This record gives sequence, C-alpha cells and structure tokens, in this order.
Amino acid sequence: MSGYVDLHCHWLPGIDDGPTSLDESHEMLRALAAAGFELVVATPHMRPGLFDNLRSDLEAAFARVEPQLRGDAELPRVALSSEHYLDDVVFQRLLDGSGLPYPGGQAVLVELYGMNQPVALEHRFADLRRRGLLPVIAHPERYGYVWKDPDALERFVDTGAAALLNAAALDGKYGRQVRKTAEQLLEAGLYHAACSDAHCVADVGELERGLARIRKRYGEEEVDFLFREGPTAILAGQVPT
Repeated sequence: MSGYVDLHCHWLPGIDDGPTSLDESHEMLRALAAAGFELVVATPHMRPGLFDNLRSDLEAAFARVEPQLRGDAELPRVALSSEHYLDDVVFQRLLDGSGLPYPGGQAVLVELYGMNQPVALEHRFADLRRRGLLPVIAHPERYGYVWKDPDALERFVDTGAAALLNAAALDGKYGRQVRKTAEQLLEAGLYHAACSDAHCVADVGELERGLARIRKRYGEEEVDFLFREGPTAILAGQVPT
C-alpha cells in the first residue's frame, strides 16, 4: 500500500529538535517515501520557553527549504503546520489566528505534555471547535494522566477532538508503559490516525516496525485507515469514523 499521509513529522531543518541540515531532511523524507508516504507535513514545535517559534518563523524556514525539494522524484510531497503546546500563550495564538493549523486551516495539532491533565481542557477544545479548528491530540499515549485513566482520551474525543498515534510507541521507543497505553487505546478504537513524529532518519525505522505491528494484529484495512483515510479526513476538518 502507499498514499500514506504523515500528519506529524519534524523534518524541517534547523528550527527545533529535528534535523540540523537539509541533507538530513532529504534522508528522512526519502525514507518516509520508501515506507509508502506521499504527503509529509512538517510540524515543528511552537512551545514558548523551549522552542520560541512564531508562525512567521516557521513559514520563513519552510519557504527557504521547500524550493530545494521540488523535482526530486524520491521525495514525498511536503506541507507545513506546527505542533502547538497548549499553554495559555499558544492557545491564545490559535484563537486569534496566529497559530499554524494544518493545510486547509480546518484542523490543528496540539501537544498536552504533563503528568497531570490540563485544567479545563474540554473547554479549550470546545473553544477551538467554535473557532473552526478540529483539535488533533499528539501522542496521547505519552501523557501520564492517560496511563492512569485511558478513558480520559475517550472523554476528549467525545468533545470533538481527534487522537493521533505515534506509531513508534508500539515498537517500544518510549518505554513499556507508553507501549502498553498505545496498545490499549488502539484496541479501544480511540485513534483516528497514526504518524511518525520522526525527528531523524532512525525514527522512520521505528515507525515502520510499529506499522508492521498494526498490520499483523489488525490487518491492512486498519493500516489504511490510520495512515491514509484518517489523516485525509482530519485535513478536511472531520473526525474520522
């Protein structure tokens, strides 16, 4: 199968904790193309105090690099968004239009790091939906409060959010607890898409092994849903079913 869409990848060089050179970016993108991906969305961090990226910074970085990728038949198509850390500052950016949603402007990737559930998270998701943005939760399997209570993700999904699996978690990249939680959430049908969250070319191998685990346990239809149908629906602002 091919035609996969990666909604979360840190391939844009020199902007966060992803690759430092364009050569490294090329290598990552070639590996993703070989794994079946036709579209890879760059999602560099927007996290004040750690990665102080504004929308204008990310757009300028993408504009410098994207022309150098055109015409290379070994590469997938590329696009730009951001991984938004949902603190007060970045949340306000999303409300006032200075965040960086997915192409089409109908969905936005949000990161919820922390061992404790953010206060009033469901209200924030509702505010984003009223703004016309589908919140897409990055790697929920990595949040401590979801480890303790996997049903928390179902409550978030019930507010109209979508959940994005980091497929490398199924290969044990983040440890036993994260892998167990990812397996529980996948079994419960709470993921709407899966991604690489790749920061370097080695991460693509872990993605492929996670994808293979999904295929072995659930079949090709589930792989197609998580890597093609689901991402396509999310880009259209829809929660995949």
